[in-house]
This record gives sequence, C-alpha cells and structure tokens, in this order.
Amino acid sequence: MLRWLGLVLVLGLGGCASMQLAWDYDAQSAFPVLHSYDWLPAPEVESGAPQIHYNGGLDSRVRSAVDTQLEKKGFRRDTGSPDFLVAYHVAVDQRVSVTYLNELYGYGPGWGNPRYLRSYGRPGREATVSEYQVGTLVLDVVLAQDRRLIWRGSASDELYPDLSPEAREKRIRAAVEKILAPFPP
Repeated sequence: MLRWLGLVLVLGLGGCASMQLAWDYDAQSAFPVLHSYDWLPAPEVESGAPQIHYNGGLDSRVRSAVDTQLEKKGFRRDTGSPDFLVAYHVAVDQRVSVTYLNELYGYGPGWGNPRYLRSYGRPGREATVSEYQVGTLVLDVVLAQDRRLIWRGSASDELYPDLSPEAREKRIRAAVEKILAPFPP
C-alpha cells in the first residue's frame, strides 16, 4: 500500500514538472511603488491566425486566475487610475515527437544471444511519430503612464483537448500561480 502511495505521489508531481516557466523584468523599475492594476484590452487578432487563441471561456479563466493571484499579493484592481496594466497572450504550437524503438535496446549487432536474433528477427530501428500541441501563456505587466513593459512571465505545457472544463480551470490556475510566484521581483 505504501509503495502505491509513493508511486501516485511521484506521478502526480511529475505531471507538474513538464511545465516550462520563464520570467524577465526591468531591474530599473520601482516595483515597491506599485499598488493597483487594471487590464489592457485583448489585442485584435486577425481571422485565420490559428496559433493565437482568445475565446470567452479562456479569457474569463485567465483573468479570474490573475485577479486572484494579484489580490493574494496585496494588489487591488483600479479601473480609474492604476499603477500598472496587465495583459496576457496565448499561443498554441504544433510539435512532433519521434521515438526510436527496438535497436536491441541500444546494444547494436553482436550483442546477446544469436538465437534471440533468429527467433525475434533482425536488429533494426522502428520509429514512432506523434503530434501534440503545446500551449504558452504569457503575462505582461506594463506601467500605466507610459505603457512600458516592466515584467513578463510565461508558462508552456502540453495541451490536452479532452480535459473537462474543471480540469482546464485547474491547469490555468496552476500555471498563473507559478508564473506570478516571483512577481514582483
């Protein structure tokens, strides 16, 4: 029983480990004077640009997750006179994974029992090719007075289109929490 619990824990943590995170910021900016924020409007997206996705469900999930995290950090939303503005961008990239199998487990010809080769065939290489999508969420923080970018964070991870809405919400909240963990620097 204890072994199963350990396996479940490792697999659960391993699921979060695939997310790639990155941050950058302007070291000259005065982050301690920032107290309030608002949202920049979503950028206009040309029709036929499949690599960028903005839809109502995603928009409300991202905004809600960011609002929650910024409130936890002590920032308040101010639509009249904010100190900084927040924007997000989402991109989806198609990726290809190629896995080579069956090279006698990497040892090549001459290794092992010759009867193995007669009964299971000659050594060779088989390739498994699979396509998958990777989504990237980018959060930008810009100063309200001059719209200068002062902080950017991003998270990239494999997309699973068959997830339930609750699971999608959970993944977005986890990504936003990880992105905003070092904000403000």
